[in-house]
Amino acid sequence: MADTTVATAARLNGVPLVNIAENLRVAFDNGRRLSAILREIVTLRRAAGKLAPSEYFYYRLWDPHLSLEEKRCFVGKQAQHLMHVACNDRHWYQTAADKILFHTIMAGAALPVPQVTAITQAGRRLRGALTLDQPDAIAAFLRDPANFPLFAKPAAGKYSLNVISADAYDPASDELILFGGARQPVPATAQSMAEGAGYVIQPRLRPAAEIEAKFGPCLWSVRLVVFIRPDGHYIRSAVAKIATGDNPADNYWRPGNMLGAIDLSSGRIVGAVRGTASQMTRDERHPDTGRPVIGFGVPHWSTLCGLAREAATVFPGIRTQSWDIAVTDQGPVPLEVNFGGDLNLAQLADGRGVLDDDYRAHLRQCGFRT
Repeated sequence: MADTTVATAARLNGVPLVNIAENLRVAFDNGRRLSAILREIVTLRRAAGKLAPSEYFYYRLWDPHLSLEEKRCFVGKQAQHLMHVACNDRHWYQTAADKILFHTIMAGAALPVPQVTAITQAGRRLRGALTLDQPDAIAAFLRDPANFPLFAKPAAGKYSLNVISADAYDPASDELILFGGARQPVPATAQSMAEGAGYVIQPRLRPAAEIEAKFGPCLWSVRLVVFIRPDGHYIRSAVAKIATGDNPADNYWRPGNMLGAIDLSSGRIVGAVRGTASQMTRDERHPDTGRPVIGFGVPHWSTLCGLAREAATVFPGIRTQSWDIAVTDQGPVPLEVNFGGDLNLAQLADGRGVLDDDYRAHLRQCGFRT
């Protein structure tokens, strides 16, 4: 499990991997020539976005409908890292990366956060939550029917790796019954939750009634990019992270999940995408229910945006913030803020690069030259 997690994290942190041969074939089928593709790859590698060859195909930039200037606006992983380092104060990194610290800060600012029932990191405490730092104590907690359904995430985790979304406990087999029906033994789960930085355990959030009625029980969140500037702060972009199937989280790397481009003025989804590179499709319907995604208005939109703006002021040292705010039956609930965050979500959902004049101005104010 640990080796698999490390490998997956390395893959998600790095430049995306794609099947170059397969993607070239798709580009050729759409009338592109190899010589023209190679020229564009070299040009975009040297541009401000520093796109790797695989990222050229990841974003389908061979598309003849995109101009070269539009393609220059796409940002790759390498450039993204440099931009975030320039914009954000490294001393603020742990306020976003440490889930227990983030929760403490948000609660101290009287902002809504998910209820936490327990943490499993030794030597830490969180007001209103149990500290369970021994496997036996964690196992006892997991065997209590009153604690379900629950959601648990590593306190120092990223990309929703190793999260646990459990519906119930089965005493006959001493197993957790996970969302979607899979099972996981309690002793091994408790042991892993006691290791390293431990876990944050909370009651599982339920999606807003409008979402559940049309698209099923998977929780959605909205990824909002917020810029902090000397003259104020504002929401730069918003993307719906649409969980599907049996996925325990809405992260886009999980197979089947979707992204919805959101119109900031109305909160309506104006485009939807699944997959990347040659597997990318533009979809209008949810795969689980067949209901149209495009045109759907995100519930509590004005409240959600107001909450993002208010929460952004609590982390002024992070000048490029990416917020994940859950759309729940109790209203919007912030889940986390990212120290810059992956820009690929907006670029995939919108079908255009983020590096426009506005983003370049933000980078210049932060001392970064494109």
